[in-house]
Amino acid sequence: LDGECQRVASAKRVTRENAKLLQILRVIQTRVLEELGKGLGDSVVLLNQLLGYDNAGERAAVLDASLTVRDASFAKEMFDSTNEALDGFKRIPGGNVDPELIARVEEINEHLRRYVKDSEFAPWG
Repeated sequence: LDGECQRVASAKRVTRENAKLLQILRVIQTRVLEELGKGLGDSVVLLNQLLGYDNAGERAAVLDASLTVRDASFAKEMFDSTNEALDGFKRIPGGNVDPELIARVEEINEHLRRYVKDSEFAPWG
């Protein structure tokens, strides 16, 4: 869907029909992502929220606050999710992944790695 959205959005001539098609495709894409995310758990939901912050300090503050009210096993689960995301980025054909997205996930991953390593839960670290 993303590729089709990009194709329609980059058309040389934008018609009203193209604009409507793009709008419909974006709605479908959003709904699909919402449905896929339903069974992923709280750690992935928090990761998604963190990625929405443009400021690294805000991301760190929200992450720290979230980790304060949860246990280290949640941090480990989230750390595993960020590792999985980074591995998935590497498998995308042509490496067509937003560098800013990669940088944000790497930053969150490193923050989580340090948190879990410093916690009592750290036999794996």
